[in-house]
Amino acid sequence: MIKRKHRRKNQKRNKYSIWWWLCAALAVLVVILIIDIKPWRKHRIVVSDQWPYNDITKGVYTKDFDGLDISRHQGRIHWDELVEKNPQLKFVYIKATEGSSVVDPFYKKNFKAAKKRGLLVGSYHFLTYRTSMERQVTNFLDHIDLSKQDLLLLVDVEKDGTREWGRDLIQKNLAEFIRLIKERTGHYPMIYTNESYYHKNLYPEFNRYHLFIANYSLSPEIPDTKHDIWQFSKRGRVHGIWTYVDINQLREGVTVDDFKMPK
Repeated sequence: MIKRKHRRKNQKRNKYSIWWWLCAALAVLVVILIIDIKPWRKHRIVVSDQWPYNDITKGVYTKDFDGLDISRHQGRIHWDELVEKNPQLKFVYIKATEGSSVVDPFYKKNFKAAKKRGLLVGSYHFLTYRTSMERQVTNFLDHIDLSKQDLLLLVDVEKDGTREWGRDLIQKNLAEFIRLIKERTGHYPMIYTNESYYHKNLYPEFNRYHLFIANYSLSPEIPDTKHDIWQFSKRGRVHGIWTYVDINQLREGVTVDDFKMPK
């Protein structure tokens, strides 16, 4: 009987010992995590005056261009230098959104800076296959100020965004996006894509819209219609921007007035 009592006491003592060591180990782990994470410190995001800390471009500066299209990939832009050193710059298209939830983190800052310096500014949305056109249009229009747009809205449709779609689905969804933009703003958007993609997927059904076409070797040629803007390089080097940038030229006979947002 006495042996049984001792055995029970030993079992209880062993259980308490195990729990004590587990609690002690847990406490040590919590202390280590707190010291490592340092929750009392405020994390600071360091932003350099230059982006990305030095000029990563090389070669001569591009001179013969009318416009730029930019996004977060250009980082922090020196707008005063850009405008001062590029008096030929007439317009800028700035990425606002992508898909149904992505918002370019530099959009508002870039838009405000470009407007402040007297440039004509427009906004664009990158079309993706992942979500409905309804949600994408809502994302786009929720994050731009329509009253401050100088230029027609722009939809960027290309292989990277629509790789899960065939020609018929591309046309169906792009037409729906355009319809919704027209319904909610009163104006059709301009379409951006590269020339080979346009011929493969959009010609001739979308010929009646304003077109912004990329071709890095020759001026675009689209039967039965004309482009307004030609993106002739994605490796433009310009003062005030520390990465390569897309550079654009108006087609001969076209002026910015041809694709201004009607007031």
